[in-house]
Amino acid sequence: MNQKLLIAAVASLVAVPATCQDVLAVKAKKIVTITGPTIEDGVVLMQNGRISKVAKASEVEIPWSAKVIDASDKVVLPTWVVAHSQGGQRGFNENMQNVPWLTVADAIDPAATYFEDMLRNGVGTIHVLPGNQTLLGGFGMVVRPCGRTVEDMAVAANTGIKMSLAAPNGGRLQQIRKLRRALQDAREYLADFERRKAEFAKEKAASAIAADKQWTEEIDRTKKGVVDLVEKKVKGWLYVPSYAEVAEALRLSQELDLQLVLGANIDQAIPQLQRLGKPVVLDEALEYFRSDEETRKETKYCTARMLADAGVPFVLTLGAGGPTSYAWWQIGTCVRNGVDQQKALEALTIAPAQLLGLGDQIGSLSEGKLGNLQILTDDPTQATAWVDTVVLEGEVVYERKHDPRLQYLFAEKKPAAAKAEGPDQNAPEAPKPEAPKAEAPKTDAPKASGSQPQGEGR
Repeated sequence: MNQKLLIAAVASLVAVPATCQDVLAVKAKKIVTITGPTIEDGVVLMQNGRISKVAKASEVEIPWSAKVIDASDKVVLPTWVVAHSQGGQRGFNENMQNVPWLTVADAIDPAATYFEDMLRNGVGTIHVLPGNQTLLGGFGMVVRPCGRTVEDMAVAANTGIKMSLAAPNGGRLQQIRKLRRALQDAREYLADFERRKAEFAKEKAASAIAADKQWTEEIDRTKKGVVDLVEKKVKGWLYVPSYAEVAEALRLSQELDLQLVLGANIDQAIPQLQRLGKPVVLDEALEYFRSDEETRKETKYCTARMLADAGVPFVLTLGAGGPTSYAWWQIGTCVRNGVDQQKALEALTIAPAQLLGLGDQIGSLSEGKLGNLQILTDDPTQATAWVDTVVLEGEVVYERKHDPRLQYLFAEKKPAAAKAEGPDQNAPEAPKPEAPKAEAPKTDAPKASGSQPQGEGR
């Protein structure tokens, strides 16, 4: 019962944001704007969900009616933007590989703990797509990690079709053949549809068809998504598991509007990716090792570092669990391997926002953009930093001090910690219980007349 109540409390925390304030001001020790200079001792002023002013405290006049969050000992920066994720779904579209008519809107679970964790970690925008073990897996959707329904969470729908060159039940060539066949079928279907439509128009012009009759046939719903893909009306999000599939991915990029999502083991394809001329999305695994076949010596590779050195723009993502689900881990991994800190921060903020077509709305703190920000206790590259508060569109949607799950976890640890420390030496000594008084032994001897009864003292 307690666990059910906890889950209900957490769901209410995530789903019901605080009452919207017309004016919200956040005072900060440091404001990391991402696209502009870092501001020391600054204020972010938001009105009706949008940022109206970002400047030093001395340059901002806070209205008397504003709700003020005093974070003068903390760091403020934009919420993270995740450009590619499979988290938060009830199930993936991977058992039926060729399903381009589906959408993750039917699979997203607003009560999933994934969204709760993302919000707790400072994420404000997530692009949810079908899993990587697919062929043509359906449409993705951009959401906020809070809301009671999918409609409440929605930021943008039908953001592109997920595709993959990963081979779940066969070889690499078989996967490529299946994908090519599916695309060719769509082209043939479209050509036949256009031919019949043109013949109808020709017959109508020749009066072979009544003048009031109109062409009413529409493209088959199950084929509409992939037809739009081959016509470049929608974007394809193509997962490329390793360097071995990069060549085919580049060939497909010449035919379709594709966004490449790279797995690990891409070091041998860096020259090819340089010719792509577009940003790429990295999956959550940023480091991998390879052993030399002769010397058995291991070499560590960092995909972000290799791409940065080659001048290939990239976007970071967060995993659904483990260390890679934390932004400070991903950014710290980049910096530890020699990537510039500013570039690493941009790869989780403004770069994915632009990739999703939302660069004018989110990804940085500047006037006119949505009031999406997080308040950290320290620099985002520090492992000891945690998210204190999250604001989305000018609404406080998360506060660590009111996080029921953390309160529950910490409450469980407090008794154990106290027990491990042993008794408090400064605590007053508990009073000792009094020893019970001994009762006089009973006797059946008769009392002597005029004498003291036996067993009784004087």
